[in-house]
Amino acid sequence: MIRLASFLAPGDLHPRLGAAEGAMIRDLTATHGADWNMRRVLTLPIAELRAFVAAGGIMLPAAQCHLLPPVLDPGKIFCVGKNSKVHRAELVAQGMLKEDPQKPTSFVKLTETLVGDGARVARPEGITTFDYEPELAFIITRRAFQVGRENARDYVGAITVLNDLTAREIQKQEVQLGTKFWVSKNMPRFTPVGPYAVPLAEIADPYDLWLTCHVNGQQRLRVNTDEYIHRIESIIAHFSRFMPFEVGDVIATGAPRGTAIGHPNAAELYLKPGDTCIAGLEDVMQITTHIVAPGEV
Repeated sequence: MIRLASFLAPGDLHPRLGAAEGAMIRDLTATHGADWNMRRVLTLPIAELRAFVAAGGIMLPAAQCHLLPPVLDPGKIFCVGKNSKVHRAELVAQGMLKEDPQKPTSFVKLTETLVGDGARVARPEGITTFDYEPELAFIITRRAFQVGRENARDYVGAITVLNDLTAREIQKQEVQLGTKFWVSKNMPRFTPVGPYAVPLAEIADPYDLWLTCHVNGQQRLRVNTDEYIHRIESIIAHFSRFMPFEVGDVIATGAPRGTAIGHPNAAELYLKPGDTCIAGLEDVMQITTHIVAPGEV
């Protein structure tokens, strides 16, 4: 399986493009030049991409590299909300949701909140309900505007993982005020993404994968992606009627059931300084986030 990465090697000032292989990273920038980045490489047909990766001759120890978000500067981090029937019920029970939408709903995360693997994320001062939301995300590789459902996958190049970190008490205030999720989702470093982009052609079925989350080694959730209500074809077709998705945009397709808010002992499960949170797609990738106190980032 090809696992593409944007990374920094020791001493680097500019990101490189690579492919993770076990404990090593194949340095594709060293072979093919600095004008190749994630946006460009994901446009290659899969046979050409495999040859492109195989041609990379320089291997670097992954432990010495810093894995960045796969797409460093997406124009949009577009998030689909309320895309799990069980998670909807969990939100309703906690006063986080008033409606039962029949069509896809959305909100946006700011690109400045993006962080990569191993990032330190501060639980904001005064926040006690800091939740994890591992999500299947897709990377757009062709401009998608007024695209039909039957062709929508042609505009997607890869999948990745997005952990939609959320301050639940602020989210509840936003719901009560009748606003979209905004501040609760967009505090500093609240969007760990990656660490890899896996070409869609390498995935037999993106809706037969297991989303997982572990905190301090304890499994918090394991949910199959077949539980999503709206799939990427419907999402692209619905929103691209009036709004284009651009190359490099990331579409996160929603939180699964089982986040902290859905449990009766949620107060014990919310993230706190000292926790290590690992969100992933089983056998595909996982992204680690270290939760720290304010001022420790």
